[in-house]
Amino acid sequence: MRSPVSDAAPAPAPEAKAQARAYAGFGVLAFWGVVLGLTLGADYAMVDALLLAALLAAVPGLSMAQVPLIKGMTVDRLPAYWSSILTLWLLGTGCWLVGTRGDGASAIGIVLLPVGAMVGWSVGLTAAGMGIILLFRWVGSRVGVAETLLLRSLLPRTTEERRVFAVLSVAAGTGEELAYRGYAIPMLAPLLGIGGAAALSTLVFGLMHGYQGRLGIVRTTLMGAVLAGGFILSGSLIPAMIAHTAIDLMAGIAIGDWLLSPEPDYGVNDSVSSPS
Repeated sequence: MRSPVSDAAPAPAPEAKAQARAYAGFGVLAFWGVVLGLTLGADYAMVDALLLAALLAAVPGLSMAQVPLIKGMTVDRLPAYWSSILTLWLLGTGCWLVGTRGDGASAIGIVLLPVGAMVGWSVGLTAAGMGIILLFRWVGSRVGVAETLLLRSLLPRTTEERRVFAVLSVAAGTGEELAYRGYAIPMLAPLLGIGGAAALSTLVFGLMHGYQGRLGIVRTTLMGAVLAGGFILSGSLIPAMIAHTAIDLMAGIAIGDWLLSPEPDYGVNDSVSSPS
C-alpha cells in the first residue's frame, strides 16, 4: 500500500522525529500502565484491559506521534481514506466482539428507541455537532487561527474521493462510536463513574485528532462530549452513530470547502505568513 503522505513531501526534521519518538514512547508506557492498573488494581479481564489500553493509550499515542512527522504536509487522499477505513472498522469490530461477549449488543448501547425518540436524538445531536463546527469556524476567523494544512488537504476533491470519503464517514460514525462511547464508557464506568468515564474517553477522542491542530483537538473534544452525552441520556448509541456519520458527511463533503474557504492558507501549527 502506498504511503498516504505525498512522495514530494520533505523529510521530517530531527526535532520532529524526536518529538514523535517521545509521543510513541509515552503511548507504549501508558499502554502497559493501563494494562497493569486494570488487571492488578481493578480486576479487569485481560482482554478488556488490553483493548482499553489500546483505546486510551496506544491509539492516541500513535496518533499524536504522527503529528510532528506530517506537520505541513499534504497527503494522497485515497490511500489515506482507505487506511483509515480499515483501521476504524478493525477497531469497531474488536470493540463489538469483546463488548458484546457477555450481555449482547445492548452492553455497548445498540438499543432501539421509539421512532420519534430515535429521530429526535439523531437530529438534535447532528445539529449540536454542526453548531460546534460553525462556532469554531467563527472563532477561528475572529482570532486568526486557521485549520492545519493537513486537514485542508484531506478534504475530498473529486467524485471518486467523495464516494470513498462517504465510506470513511460511515466507518468513523460506527467504529469510533463503538469504541469510545459504546465500549469504553460502560467499561470504565464501574471504575470512574459514568461522568469520569465519559470525560476520559472524550479527552482521548479529542487527542486522537491531533492532526487537526489545537483548534481541532478542542473542537473534537467538545463534539465527543456532545455525542457521549447523547449516548448516556438516550440510553442508545445508535443516535450518536447516525449523528457522527451525518456530521462527517456534511462537514467533509457538503460544506467542507465553505467551512475552510475564508481562512488563510496556513495551519494552526504553521507560521503565519503571506503566501509567496
